[in-house]
Amino acid sequence: MITALLDKVFKGDCRMSKNKNNINKLHGLAQFTLFVSSYLPLFILIIVKQLSSNYKFLHWAGFTIAGLKIFASNFALSTFLIIISIVGLIGYWKTLSNIEEVAKNGLPISVTDIKNKNSEAIGYIATYLIPFLFQSFDGWYECLAVIFLMTIIYRIYINSSLLLINPLLSFMYSIYEIEYLVNSKKKNGLIISKNKYLQDDANIKIYEIGHKLYFAIDN
Repeated sequence: MITALLDKVFKGDCRMSKNKNNINKLHGLAQFTLFVSSYLPLFILIIVKQLSSNYKFLHWAGFTIAGLKIFASNFALSTFLIIISIVGLIGYWKTLSNIEEVAKNGLPISVTDIKNKNSEAIGYIATYLIPFLFQSFDGWYECLAVIFLMTIIYRIYINSSLLLINPLLSFMYSIYEIEYLVNSKKKNGLIISKNKYLQDDANIKIYEIGHKLYFAIDN
């Protein structure tokens, strides 16, 4: 029942809207799930770190104010991350499935130049993931600081090419920077494609999911 409800929500949410510049853009919930999926490895490590550091508090203390305070101070961040990770992982799968379906009606193009950008995912891990691993998550300040910083990064993420630079996406898709012709005009952008050996002169269909960001399928 829950899966069916999420399927309905994400199927509707991954439909594209157009902004004032006539650029297709993913709706907020689809963007959020892609963001969560990009940080899923970090979330798992934070959860494991907090649980292992506070395992001595993992016992039933009843529904008392003191027990709830102990739970909140030691496991609130882990609980929060577990919830959004589950929702994000389900949403990630639903969003990509729906985008891949609508991409069948994308714009047919012929690639004139292509550059592999898979190395960007390594830079993303080093810049945005690894620094968090050396933080302590034992107090309110540290936990709130993580949530605050993640909120700022999220706002940057959804309005940048980071939308496609995702370690989880890299398991199934490759990232390319391409040039192509439309009505004799040269254009460029970033795409993700399941084809890990895309070459110049390849014929593909692209579906816009952001400013110069595309989901591509073989034509």
